[in-house]
Amino acid sequence: MPYRLIYACCALFINFLAQAEALETITVSATPMKVDDAGSSITIISKQDILDRNVNSLQSLFRQVPGFAISQQGSSGAISQLRVRGAEANQVLVLINGIEVNDPAQGSEFDFSQITISDIERIEIVRGPQSALWGSDAMAGVVHIITSPSEVSSSLEGSVQTGSFATRQMTLSTNFKTLRNRIKFTADHLETDGTNISRSGLEDDGLDNLTLGLSGRLDTTDDLSFRYTVRYTDKTSEYDATDFYVTGLPTDAYYRTQSEYLYSGISVKYSINDKFDHSLALQRTDTDNQTRDDNPVESITRATREAAKYQLNYYNAANRVSLLAERESEKYEQRGSASFFGDPNRNESQNTDSLAAEYRYDGGRFHFSASGRRDHNAEFQNAASWRVTSAFKLDQYTLYGSIGESVKNPTFTERFGFFTNFIGNPDLNPETSYQWEIGVRSSLIDESLDVAATYFNANLENEINGFVFDFTTGGFTSANIEGESDRSGVELEMKYKPAAHWGLRATYTYLDANQQSAAGKVPEVRRPEHSGSVVLNYRWSRSGINLAITRTGKQHDDFFPPFPPFQERVVIDAFTLVSASGYYKLSENVTLNARLENVSDESYEQVFGYRSPGFGAYIGIRIQR
Repeated sequence: MPYRLIYACCALFINFLAQAEALETITVSATPMKVDDAGSSITIISKQDILDRNVNSLQSLFRQVPGFAISQQGSSGAISQLRVRGAEANQVLVLINGIEVNDPAQGSEFDFSQITISDIERIEIVRGPQSALWGSDAMAGVVHIITSPSEVSSSLEGSVQTGSFATRQMTLSTNFKTLRNRIKFTADHLETDGTNISRSGLEDDGLDNLTLGLSGRLDTTDDLSFRYTVRYTDKTSEYDATDFYVTGLPTDAYYRTQSEYLYSGISVKYSINDKFDHSLALQRTDTDNQTRDDNPVESITRATREAAKYQLNYYNAANRVSLLAERESEKYEQRGSASFFGDPNRNESQNTDSLAAEYRYDGGRFHFSASGRRDHNAEFQNAASWRVTSAFKLDQYTLYGSIGESVKNPTFTERFGFFTNFIGNPDLNPETSYQWEIGVRSSLIDESLDVAATYFNANLENEINGFVFDFTTGGFTSANIEGESDRSGVELEMKYKPAAHWGLRATYTYLDANQQSAAGKVPEVRRPEHSGSVVLNYRWSRSGINLAITRTGKQHDDFFPPFPPFQERVVIDAFTLVSASGYYKLSENVTLNARLENVSDESYEQVFGYRSPGFGAYIGIRIQR
C-alpha cells in the first residue's frame, strides 16, 4: 500500500539499522573481526558467488551451505523454511542490513521465498548458539543478508530475464557516491505462472513479487556516521487446498496469500576517541499476511516489531569490551472466522528488555571471546544465555571451538493458536539449548586449497510441541516437552582455486537429529541425514560457466490423514538437483546470461505431498554503466 511506503520514509529517522562495513562485519561478534579469527563455523557468500550461480532465489544458494536444510512447499513463492544443524525454522535469526526480519505473525520464522537476490551484496552466515548477542531467534545461528551499497563509485545497472513457467523478471539498481555519502536504490519485479504443487490436477500456483529498497550511509564527520535502510516487498503467492476428507494431501484450488513486508531502520555511530565509540540503533519490522480461501472471512495475521539498541565499545590493544542494552516490543493481530473451538480474533503484545556484554581478545595466534545476555520478558519466564569461543592458529591450521546456551521464546502462534482446532497455550516457557562445536580449518597448497571440518552437538530442553491433542476440547494445543531432544553431526567444506579463472567447491553434512516423544526418541522432520554439494566455476576472458550439483538425502516428515491414526511419520525420498549457468560479455557494459535448473528433470518433494518444479530454462541480459 502506498501509505505504508510513505510511512516507512517518514519513520526512517526514528527506526533502526545496526552494524558496520559490509566487507568487514562478521555477525559472530559485537564488533568487526576477521573470519579466520572466529571461534565458530562461518560461511560467506559474496556478490561474485551470486553472479556466478545466476539464480534468482536464496534457496538454491543455501543448498550449498553446510548444516543447512531447505524445505519449500512447491514452486516459486511457496513457503520456504531454513533449518540449521537440525534446529527448527524459527530458531535461526535472519537479518537484512542488521534489521531482524523474522516474522512474529508467522511463528517467528522468515519466509525466504520473499527474497530476490538481485540487490544482495554479501551474505554472512554463522552457525552455533548466538542468543548471547542476538537474543531469542538466534538459537542455532544467524544469517545476515547485506544489501547496503559497497560500490566505490556511482553506477547504474538493469536486467531483464525470461524463461520457463512464464517467468519474467526485471531489476534496476543504482548507486550514488560522493565523498561522505553513499546511496543505493533497487527495484525488482518477479512474476511467474509457477507449477502445480499438487500430485494431481493441472492448476498452476504462481507468484507476483515486487521489492523496493533504499539504503545508504552518511558520514557527517570523521567521527559521526549514519546508516539507514528501507525495504518494502509486496508478494502474492498462490497455493492449493488440502483434501481433509479423502487423501489428506494437497488438491487443486485457487487459494492465495498476499503479504506485505516493510523493514526500516537507522543507526548513528559516534567515535569518542581511539578507545571508545558508541551507537544507537532503532528498527521497525511491519508484516501483513492475508489469506483468501473458501472462508467467507479472510485469515489475517499482522505484526510489528520495534527495537531500540544502545552499544558501547572499548578498545585496548588486543582487547575488546562491548556493553549492550536493548528494548524490543512486538504487537500481533489475528483475524478469522470463529468456530466451535473459539474466536481467533485477537490483539496481543509482548515486551523484552535485555542487557548483554562481550569480551574479546585478539592476539597473534590466540583469539578468545565470552558473552552473556539476560532477557526480562514481560509475558513469560525470563531467560539467560551465554557463549564462549576460542581459535588457535598453528602454522597453516586453525583450531576453533565454541560452547554456549541459547534460548527461543514461545511464539504468538504457540501461545494463542491458529484459526481452526488449534487452541494455543499461554503458559509456555522459553526453549533452551546447550550447544558446543569443535573444528579445524586450513589453507594448503600456497593457499589455493581451503578445507574445514566441524563436529557439533546440541541438546534442546523445553522443546515446544505444537501438535499436542487436548482431550478436554478435542483440538490441538502446544506444550513444553519433558526430556531432551538431541542434534549432532559433522560438516565438511572444501574450496580449491588453483588459478584465478576456475575453482571448485564441495560440502557435505551428516546430521543426527532426534525429538523426544511419548514413544521415545524419533527423528526430527525435514532434516536429511546426509546432504552435500559440488560447484564448479570456470571463466574465460569474456565468458564463464557454472555447474552445481546438490544432493539431499532421504528425510522424515509428518502426514495428517483424515482417518486414524490422524498423524503418521513418513519418508521423503532423496533427490539430486543439477543446474548450470553461463554468461557472455557482448561488450564492456552488456552481458548475456542463461541458466538451466533441474537439468535431469528430477521428480521430487521437499515437503510430503508438495511437488517441486521440473526442468527450467532461462535467458536474460544485464546492462551496466
